[in-house]
This record gives sequence, C-alpha cells and structure tokens, in this order.
Amino acid sequence: MYTPLKLYFQITVTDTKTGKLIRRTRKRLCRSFVKQYLQLQEAFFRHAIGADGDIVNIIDTSNTSRAAQMGSIFTAMSHTPKYILAVDAIEDDDTYGIVVGSDNTAVDNLDYKLNTQIADGQAAGELDYSSHTWVTSAEVGANIDFKVQRPFINNSGGNVTIEEAGIYTYTWCRKGDAYDTGYIFCIVRELTGTITVADGQTATISFTFRTTV
Repeated sequence: MYTPLKLYFQITVTDTKTGKLIRRTRKRLCRSFVKQYLQLQEAFFRHAIGADGDIVNIIDTSNTSRAAQMGSIFTAMSHTPKYILAVDAIEDDDTYGIVVGSDNTAVDNLDYKLNTQIADGQAAGELDYSSHTWVTSAEVGANIDFKVQRPFINNSGGNVTIEEAGIYTYTWCRKGDAYDTGYIFCIVRELTGTITVADGQTATISFTFRTTV
C-alpha cells in the first residue's frame, strides 16, 4: 500500500557544555506543510525542457507575492541557478532553514511565516542559530527517511520559550527586472508545544521526511 510523503518532528533539549539530555519530545507526525510548499513544487513541474514554465504567484515571508517561473529562464540569468529550495543556512543565519518562534497561534494552510520568530543572538529572548546537519536518505525499516536538524543555543542569560518551528526555503524565482533575485518562502509551520530552554541549554529541532512503499 502506497503511503504519501510524511513529515515527523522532534525536539531534544540538552546541556550545552556537557551534552546531558534534559528533555526529548516524542517524534510526532506533522500536519503542517503550508500552501507555499505545493506551489513551489507546482512551479518546478509546470515547465518543459528548453521552455519557460508557467508563472505561479507565491507569497514570501514578507507577505509579498512573487512570480515563480522555472525552466529555460535560468540560461539567461547572470548567476548560476544554485539557490533552488535552499534550506542549509549557515551558523547565525536566521533568515532561512529551520527557524523557531514564540507564538502558539494555530497553524493555518495560508501561513506564510512564523507568527513571532525568535531572532539569532545572545540578548534576552534570543537563541544562537547553529548550522544544519543532515542524515541522508536511506532505508529505515520499511521506510525511506531523510532528516534535517538544527541546534539553537541559549546564551541569553534567561529562559527562552519555543512555541513554533518552521522550514524556510530560499529560491530564485524568475528572470525579470524585479525578479532576478531570491526570495524566502515558508513551507512548514509546526506548533511545538511549550519548550522552555534555560540559559546554557541547547534545543535541537529535527524534521524527518519519510515515504513508504
């Protein structure tokens, strides 16, 4: 029996210095792919080899509609089209990749960003965004899994509470005066439940993508 793509979510809280486990949530099924995820897939699917694709208008994280168009337009661009569904943000980059926030408003299909993102840093209410790590696609029991995770270190001097997490992707859209550049789109927004991260602790957010034949 075919099982469609699923996404699982887990948080581990550890002592930053010793690595001692403080808390681990159960791995749970997400129901939090938002509209932009399918729209980006649609934009890639809707072009033929050697031809410009159809335009798909997608809301980015600034609540601005961007005209996504894939295909032969890339050959006319001055850059190499390597920024396609990029998630692997480097350390201290809180603009894309796995991101966290402090708002627990229910998830909606039309969410285009976290409601209240926690900024990268070491001031009160901030978390230090680390680089991503990956577990490559592989057979795991009856499933095919791949996992991406990102640690968030609390050096703020006080508690920081995580209520939401998401995945932002950075993607070049189309050739044109206003579009020969990249934009950030939210593809996942998930409520975490109240996760309190004390000063000196690290919260690692993990997303596991899974398919089963």
